[in-house]
Amino acid sequence: MRLTNLHTHTTYCDGSCGVEVMIQSAIKKNFKSIGISSHGPVPFDTSWNIDRGRIENYIEEVSAMKVKYKNEIDVFLGMELDYIPEIGFGHILEGLTDKLDYYIGSVHFLGTMKNGTMWTVDYSSDELVAGIDDSFNGNVRSAVESYYGLISEMAERYRPTVIGHVDLIKKTNKNNAIFNEHEDWYINAVEKCLDSIKSSGSAIEINTGAIARGYTKEQYPSTHILRTVKEKGIPITINSDAHTAEGIDCKLAEMYVLAISTGFKSVRCLGSNGWVDEEI
Repeated sequence: MRLTNLHTHTTYCDGSCGVEVMIQSAIKKNFKSIGISSHGPVPFDTSWNIDRGRIENYIEEVSAMKVKYKNEIDVFLGMELDYIPEIGFGHILEGLTDKLDYYIGSVHFLGTMKNGTMWTVDYSSDELVAGIDDSFNGNVRSAVESYYGLISEMAERYRPTVIGHVDLIKKTNKNNAIFNEHEDWYINAVEKCLDSIKSSGSAIEINTGAIARGYTKEQYPSTHILRTVKEKGIPITINSDAHTAEGIDCKLAEMYVLAISTGFKSVRCLGSNGWVDEEI
């Protein structure tokens, strides 16, 4: 098993540890490589995205850590970029992605409240329901289909190497209280999205972040979706979406077992020579 993690957050965004602490934790846990992937900038104020004024410091610090730890671990400079409705990645600073080793494309924001603020699908069940009421007139199916439509749009327009937590919208949907993941319309929305991802060449990550932080007991994507990912021949990566040094390897070993049991033979990894599909 190639222990690696390209989805990690630090104090540059909503992580609890600094860049070097995260790297040192990865070294202690015998990682072969580690990617630092701060939440990228957005065109409005949030408490969890990197401030534009800190981007150069972020790039400089991670780049310095690459050199400092080059004999112990491969360090990669990344970002998790938010694809925003009607904006896409148009809010990203010109040339920013050219400075990165990779980026993860994700959808968190789905609409605008009546007070003008953007709302996310993963903050709380109350915000999700309120957002659906304000932006979709309470039509849950329309909201969920729009979420997967945005991921499809992102994959088709930008072809990010990695698609982050593809079914993030389930995070606060405990016990299918808001929508049922096993209804035909939901499965169809997911499959349509996966077809777009397949065409884009992007990989889907198996992500244990919600498990690490106690929100869910299951990884992203849900196991029934992961089976469809395999059937469609979409490559996977395995990440923990770590927000703490302790969570950097959360359930990663179990996810490799899950991948194997689902029929995957390889995992897409980033190394010193670029992206490769490595045998599990």
